[in-house]
Amino acid sequence: MAALRIFISHSSRLRDSDAGNAQAENNWRLLRETCAALAAHYGEAIEILVDYEGLKPSDRWEQCLDEWLYDCHAAIILLSKRAIGESNWVRKEATILSWRAANERGFMLFPVLLDGQTPADLDRDDYFRMLGVSREQCVQEAACAQAILDGIEPRLVARISQEGSSTPFERLVAAVETVLAKEVKESTLSDLWNKHFPGTQPSLTHLDPTKRFARGLAGHLFSEGEKSLERFRNILDGLVPRPGRLSAEEMLRYIRALWVDVGAAGVIAGAKSHGKCLALNGQCVVKGGTLLGTERFTLDRYLERAWPATDQIKVIQVSQLKGAAEIWQEVRQGYWPGEQGPPAGFIDAQLRKDDRHLIVLLPTPAQSGEAPDSLLLPALEDLARQCQSLTFVVHVGERIPVDLPSDLRPVLPELDEDTEWTQYGEELKARELINTKYGSTP
Repeated sequence: MAALRIFISHSSRLRDSDAGNAQAENNWRLLRETCAALAAHYGEAIEILVDYEGLKPSDRWEQCLDEWLYDCHAAIILLSKRAIGESNWVRKEATILSWRAANERGFMLFPVLLDGQTPADLDRDDYFRMLGVSREQCVQEAACAQAILDGIEPRLVARISQEGSSTPFERLVAAVETVLAKEVKESTLSDLWNKHFPGTQPSLTHLDPTKRFARGLAGHLFSEGEKSLERFRNILDGLVPRPGRLSAEEMLRYIRALWVDVGAAGVIAGAKSHGKCLALNGQCVVKGGTLLGTERFTLDRYLERAWPATDQIKVIQVSQLKGAAEIWQEVRQGYWPGEQGPPAGFIDAQLRKDDRHLIVLLPTPAQSGEAPDSLLLPALEDLARQCQSLTFVVHVGERIPVDLPSDLRPVLPELDEDTEWTQYGEELKARELINTKYGSTP
């Protein structure tokens, strides 16, 4: 059985200003001792993902951390006072991890409260209260590594013994691997592997050769999200004989949203838990593309990244930013289009119990990208709270305004213009390659 990957989120690394700070030195020592104790106790049953020993100087550390957050099976958050009060990285990691804990069966999150803190202290911080981290089973009064092990062991042992539970990353890689292994001969996969990685062999030697090369190439597609579309083109162009068109389309569907930052995806996926409207910037948020089969390129890819491998997403686009009543009437019309729909009360009842991911996209209030009226936002939040799965997203223009109202939460990191247009162009190239190989879209 493969090792259980455990991510450790912390803000314990010593800074120059921490010299002589006993609390900081104790937390740094506790982190290292906890990692050592986990490794000694569980051995090869686990793999510890922590930034101070799992990353090399040559690694792109931000990208590696994002991949770990998406690919771990469980996570420990060491919540020191500094981690809660000062670390934006811990907040980002807590956002993603709490989203996964809320939405993935089998994923386990272990908040560990340090420095004498309690769940009540955690809830006094607006951000962590919004995430609901204290609702998880917290480990308290953890003054040593053994106390942390004792606090997490009952649930962690049960998780290690589970069979068949996979991460979103594993499921996507497995889907692409299946397409390649089913459609392409071993010799073709081997030649393509040697072209990209001469003199090497893919890992996972227990698999048969076809699956081993397919798994290695699938992992290559997923290893750097911003390069996935370019790599997809190179791999598809090298598959001779080529797989069927439907298989090529399926692979593209799995990888086309990987350029979206996983932290931003976590903000969107976790929006329902904090109830706030979201602010999304970008030039291609509502840009359509017939060849790409989308009406809202950037928004659609962000939603695919937030909820991978599901079609249970519905976007309702509102034409004007008016009052809450007028906006809600447009929501009704977008949810149930047609001139002679059912009564408004019936549509509202359907909206309230709809378990799909419902996104209401609101337009930019002005060309300057100013935020909507702060009085409107609480009214929209009240409407969203009445529904099982509905979130309001405001397109705020090319950049996120610096003076956003407190009721409007930005989707961060902010989207860079060059990244947006580059990925739009890369997806166009991938689609054009498919049409060149297989003919125009059927």
